[in-house]
Amino acid sequence: MSYARASDIGHFSRRGDPALSEGYVKQFFSRVIKKKHEGDRITFKHNTIYVLPSMTGMGFVAVSALNFVLGINYQNNLLLGVAYLMVMLLVVSIIYGYINMSGAQVRLISIQSAHRSTPPTVTFELSTKAKLLQLSIEHNLIKQQIDLPLVQTRELASIGFMFPRGKHALGRFKFVSHFPFGLVCVWSYLYCNKYIYAYPDPKVDTSNRLEFISHSDDKQYIYTSSHLSDEFKQLAPYQSGMNMHRISWRHFAKTQQLLVKDYEGEAGTHTLGFDFDSLQGTVEERLEKLCYLVLQAHQNNLSYALKLGPRLIEAGQGELHKIRCLEALSDY
Repeated sequence: MSYARASDIGHFSRRGDPALSEGYVKQFFSRVIKKKHEGDRITFKHNTIYVLPSMTGMGFVAVSALNFVLGINYQNNLLLGVAYLMVMLLVVSIIYGYINMSGAQVRLISIQSAHRSTPPTVTFELSTKAKLLQLSIEHNLIKQQIDLPLVQTRELASIGFMFPRGKHALGRFKFVSHFPFGLVCVWSYLYCNKYIYAYPDPKVDTSNRLEFISHSDDKQYIYTSSHLSDEFKQLAPYQSGMNMHRISWRHFAKTQQLLVKDYEGEAGTHTLGFDFDSLQGTVEERLEKLCYLVLQAHQNNLSYALKLGPRLIEAGQGELHKIRCLEALSDY
């Protein structure tokens, strides 16, 4: 005679749990829907549009059913006629609601990471051959939905997020329309797998700007308190990522060659170094101070490196280097 183990009994009982079964069903449909709606763009068509009666529409159906029952019970043709008209109106609303969204396209065109107080924004391009009426954009991380009463041919919609500091997945956007009479809800989704950063807000702290020297032999860093000189040294060929404000336009007018001005202290191994561990305050306060130092160094076109605990971002300059440092501060 064989006996079932206790673990097997528990396994079978869990499989029969209605709550778990419902969870599996939701996960299955969520994966199926996400697979159809993933990407940076989507076209609203028969397999990406969903239509159901809205809450108003459900009340409308209930009143229609009540009129139908009363009309039969009391043999009142007027009530029966009203019930039929209400049903026809709901059917027409479903058809026109679908036609309203069908064929429209949504495309993600820009992701603008920014400081928490700015805030970060995402911009969509909506295009349609006909008019698209009463469209709303919803997301679980925005407090109020974005309403677009009318979209003609091409429209840009920007969405601002009030994020805490950090790296955030964009996730799911929902596009909803209640056209024509608010009786139906017509919607679609767009799942974005990209990320947006909420940088720390800069906090002024000029007393902790340090310079370190990199030794290529042992890769150690010696911190000193010297500052860079503003004395002009030489002209150097322009490279991608350099600050456009350093270009010598007078030489460009003469020679048609892009040259940038170098100053004493910028060449060689000397560079500014910003170290998280050398600052005082809470984690957020130190990140805000580092954010300020990074922005100041970038504004003055200085070469700088950033050290966040064990992570070191090598010295560099330019817009891409600044963004890399700010993203590291956000994700710390």
